[in-house]
Amino acid sequence: MTTYNEGSTLRRSPMRVLFVTPSELSSGEAITVLHMAERITRRGGGCHVLASSFTADLLEPRLGARVGRLTSDRAKNEALWDAAIRELRPHAIVFADYPLLFFSNGVVPLVSDRWVASLNELDAIPITLDHLGYAQRVMQVSFGPPHLSIHTETTPELPTRMRLLLPCPMNEPSAVVGRRGTAFRYWDLPFGAHELASSSASEESRSPRRPPQDRDPLLVVHTTPNWSWRIAKRWRLPHHEWLAALMHEWFSGLSRPVTVISVNNGALLAESDSTSVRIRNSGVLPPDEYERLLAAADLLITDNSVSVTIGRAACALLPVALLQNSRRLSEILEAGEPAGSRLALGMERSRLGSVFRYEAFPIWNADDIENLGLFRDNSVTAAFSRVELFGGDASRQQLCALLVDAGCRAELRARQRQYMERIQELPDAYDVIATLLAEAGRGGKRASYQEDPCAR
Repeated sequence: MTTYNEGSTLRRSPMRVLFVTPSELSSGEAITVLHMAERITRRGGGCHVLASSFTADLLEPRLGARVGRLTSDRAKNEALWDAAIRELRPHAIVFADYPLLFFSNGVVPLVSDRWVASLNELDAIPITLDHLGYAQRVMQVSFGPPHLSIHTETTPELPTRMRLLLPCPMNEPSAVVGRRGTAFRYWDLPFGAHELASSSASEESRSPRRPPQDRDPLLVVHTTPNWSWRIAKRWRLPHHEWLAALMHEWFSGLSRPVTVISVNNGALLAESDSTSVRIRNSGVLPPDEYERLLAAADLLITDNSVSVTIGRAACALLPVALLQNSRRLSEILEAGEPAGSRLALGMERSRLGSVFRYEAFPIWNADDIENLGLFRDNSVTAAFSRVELFGGDASRQQLCALLVDAGCRAELRARQRQYMERIQELPDAYDVIATLLAEAGRGGKRASYQEDPCAR
């Protein structure tokens, strides 16, 4: 049983945390909250989540009645907020992430001058998660291909009392000069990866499938964020129209057949049933099904460098390939790689302006990522492989090696294991919030938590 010291009276009361997941487009923040909430409740605490409709669909199957749905009406959302504060009487309020609330679209409305001012008057301590670096400082963030879009957002100043928590994986688990916040792990290392920490564990033990036979299909999981395909559709970018054909070129020469499951809107890639490469689309999956799919995969492919899935897969010792383009069209053509040049020119014929630099398709290039600061001195960058979309034969060889070359896979897994083991040393969600509460104090006195070890 957890106890909390409120004022001078020691009351036997669980830690109570209110979570807020405002995004209508991104799932990563909500998945972090899902695992935080489950950990806190397992250790005797109480939780409630105010969630956008999009994130509520992800959270409700496992959190049930603990999830309240926010609406498109700010006044109704303020009423839901007031009711949650009154009924839960939270010790901490965790936003995932607070700066998102100030974006002009893609989030539920809640912010007003009165509401922001009230955060410093609450008994509860306000906390924001910082998945990407938005909470580090006031900055302008551009969204969309710079030659097509002028959409920018400005991140807000944080309320005086607000604390920062840095979810791992994806954030650097060690201290980074100039970075604010406390790193923590929000789940026990997933997909049985903790079993691989010992040198005696085999690669096959990571997967729930039987050991592969000579003709067993290899499973490649491709992920595309909800916001990514929507922006690509808005700007008529042919990226995904070409991707299925590229996958056939990459994987058709292998000795074993390949099945590609693309998690997207359910209809993004051209599906196929060739004997060597089979491609299927999947819509958004419930967290349980998504985790099982990753656990069974032989390779993860994404074109979003800041995806939480990269860190999750790396901590499962699953090879990860980040598709990126670091060159302008002229540089691709000057390199003289036939397949890469054909692809770039074909995409440009489909839509002028289709070829541009990116690390998170289609919104951010390397300079934009550097501005966020997420990868500054961050060892997660060694836990995945960067693959040039227009790299032609060199990219094909790199992807095939990640899929079937034992030496290549072992080298990457060694780097992933180092990152995973450092995350394993971090405090969990319960402990890190308890520490923040103890530091802040309540009722004019320092807060203290006591917990029966059997509650862990």
